[in-house]
Amino acid sequence: MSVTTRTRRAAAAALGAALALVLLGAPAGAQIAPDRPDLGPPARNLRELIDRYRAWRGPAYDQLQSFSERVYFEDATGRRSGSIWMDRDGRLRIESDSGAGKQVQAATPDGAWRAGADGKAADDPGAAEAARRYAALEFGEAFSGRGGAQAALAGTADEQDHTWSVVRVTFGDADTYDALIDPSMGLLCCYRITEKGVAREVIFTNWRLVDGVRMPFAQLTRRGPDASGVRLASVEINPPLDAALFAKPAS
Repeated sequence: MSVTTRTRRAAAAALGAALALVLLGAPAGAQIAPDRPDLGPPARNLRELIDRYRAWRGPAYDQLQSFSERVYFEDATGRRSGSIWMDRDGRLRIESDSGAGKQVQAATPDGAWRAGADGKAADDPGAAEAARRYAALEFGEAFSGRGGAQAALAGTADEQDHTWSVVRVTFGDADTYDALIDPSMGLLCCYRITEKGVAREVIFTNWRLVDGVRMPFAQLTRRGPDASGVRLASVEINPPLDAALFAKPAS
């Protein structure tokens, strides 16, 4: 291994540790400490667990159809502002600004594309299905077996000094989408996702109730030695999303 490679990996590891401290804040055990001593026993089955999760996400969670977010992205290249739009149908647009210009990723059920700072757009094979599946997790459709999803309990997992129940979602292939949920309170810790043999973990924190829906204002994504973070500056619940946001620019 070259010195440059070792240096890059060390920097990535240091960034991951720093992001974890900044984004995650207090240990999960402290975050999920119940406000009441009468939370009751852990969920006995998948249905009870998902009911608790939906209740914890807020009284308006089942009416969530779309959201738009103003965010800051943080990774090994630095910090940059951006925006995210997503809806229940799997439409997704991610914009990030840098000194070189704006970068865009977009997906709809009909296809996906991405454009660099030069503004040239290119198709992004596989991204449309990935966005659809992630939206099924975010809006809770996957936990009800909709959109070709299958959900089942898959034991427990430890993360952030706490033991979580694992709900494993699949879509008929080898990819897996694990949601780690507190069995008593319904709080969502994170996703552990493996797509096309590549694993990543998305850890959520700083949950806040916005118009009746609990949303994470910080998240940390780990892919092997690499880490990146997202902080929300603001979020709007159920905004109308213009189709032009997702339309591929003309060549």
